[in-house]
Amino acid sequence: MGNVDSNLETARLLRPYERPLIRNAWYCAAWSHEVGEDFLTRRILDMPVLLYRTSSGEAVALLDICPHKLAPMHQGSRVGDNIVCGYHGLEFDCSGACVSNPQGNREIPQAARLRSFPLLEKWGVLWIWTGDPARADPAKIIDCSHFESPQWRTVKGGHYVRSNYMLLVENLLDLGHALFLHKQTGGLGDNLVLSDHRIEQGEDTLRDLRLYRDTQPPATVFGKYVPRGVRLDFNADMLWVAPSMLRSHNGCSESGHARDGSGLSLYGTHLLTPETQHSMHYFYGTSRNYALDDPEIDEAYRRFQRDALHKEDSMVAESIDAVLADTMDLGVRMVTLSTDASGIRVNRMLDRMAEADR
Repeated sequence: MGNVDSNLETARLLRPYERPLIRNAWYCAAWSHEVGEDFLTRRILDMPVLLYRTSSGEAVALLDICPHKLAPMHQGSRVGDNIVCGYHGLEFDCSGACVSNPQGNREIPQAARLRSFPLLEKWGVLWIWTGDPARADPAKIIDCSHFESPQWRTVKGGHYVRSNYMLLVENLLDLGHALFLHKQTGGLGDNLVLSDHRIEQGEDTLRDLRLYRDTQPPATVFGKYVPRGVRLDFNADMLWVAPSMLRSHNGCSESGHARDGSGLSLYGTHLLTPETQHSMHYFYGTSRNYALDDPEIDEAYRRFQRDALHKEDSMVAESIDAVLADTMDLGVRMVTLSTDASGIRVNRMLDRMAEADR
């Protein structure tokens, strides 16, 4: 990959946290099991979105604002698969078209339409596209096939975070924090010696690949399934798919067989959906290809999600977001370290995406 250090910015203002939200992209609107025939409302990219399922089970995403007097549509009701505004009774079908006006001359204004959003249900996730529908390419979604594969066991979770989503994107791309922030809950340990590190950048993807050869994989990752004293190859990789989908891969295998699928693998999937510039919906799944029927391991990863992802990662992101205005007023500039290489590349790519979104 060349000398990454020579390409690093030595200081920068807090621009990533002011960047406009990127609309021409896929985001997790909800886990599939969250959406039924009752209305679910969720603010996504500063837009109120109404989610529900038709009688046939198809998921629908509409703007939660009636075009007549701007009342929230979720305060209305359903008539079959249609929704009726609770203020004046305008009725809309699941495509967003107004099909009935019970008021006055009963004529339907041409502009009486709810905005609908492309919604794709795949791997137990409802993916929403908030930009130009013509650009909604399903191939741009991160691969989450392990969520439904019988060869994998997944523990899912999620919570609300009061911070700009880039604070967690950068956090997940930077393994250096695990030595300190996650020292008690899931840190990689300080006995690992990096054998190989490379960054692979695509058009809207980035892979940060780290390999530790002939080592003892951290017990916090694989626990009792890696006997103490056994020397193996251990990889700690991260895939980022623009703008805010990430998947970590921790794996251990016999020497010389790293990443070939023969050893133990643990995926951490992180789907960050901005609510506003300073809040997000954080969805995550921890998937493993071992101990598929062990409820103790399930609970161990639920505990990791509660402690490491919620109490530690999200706590730090919220704490930083809370002082962003102060640091900008005070002219504080952020210095960068060599370990920030992936985050810097991602920010440059997102700058280009934000410019193209305009």
